[in-house]
Amino acid sequence: MHASMIMKHVRNLILVCAALLGSFLHLAQAAPPVLEATLLRSTTGRGFDSSGLATLSVPLPKGAIYDVVRQENGGVVLKVDGKEVLIPSAAAVVAAKPRLTPAARGFVPGKIVLISAKYSIEGNQPRNVKNNLQKLIPQTLITAPVEIFVTDALSSAAEDGVQTQISISGGSINIFSRSSTKNVLTVQYMFNGRNLVKQVPEGSKLVLP
Repeated sequence: MHASMIMKHVRNLILVCAALLGSFLHLAQAAPPVLEATLLRSTTGRGFDSSGLATLSVPLPKGAIYDVVRQENGGVVLKVDGKEVLIPSAAAVVAAKPRLTPAARGFVPGKIVLISAKYSIEGNQPRNVKNNLQKLIPQTLITAPVEIFVTDALSSAAEDGVQTQISISGGSINIFSRSSTKNVLTVQYMFNGRNLVKQVPEGSKLVLP
């Protein structure tokens, strides 16, 4: 009799556990997907002040991607640098965040959005090399840092402007290039809602983000 009572309690416990597991699975399936918004154009959002009113002007660049906090009538509230910012629904495309591949240890996956890239040339105005640099940056989510070796190949004007010298020694003719200063690449970009700027001299690696 005692053994039968124990078995009855065990069966009841199993039924309770099964019911709880079913509830958890139902909640997991019913949970809404995590959303993100990609800006279709540059716009000025309205950040919420301490009183909860959307009165603060926050400029946002085209192509930037932000997590969506919530969607309201005619507007989308984004998470920008830890703050909530309201933009018109027509200014962005809202979609579920894609599933990420395993990331490098300690690295937070995200997408690099290039804003500008300029390459200095000795004695000349910096050249716009955004299109050339964009070809070297993955257009998808990255799960590890991206390394790009900076050379004059980014700008045809920089390659054309390299000084060439000729020396004759022991009957041999040596041709080599020399520049008194190194050109510098200046990059402005967005990564996970942060606006970042980096400067890298030629011959060095640009590491993004």
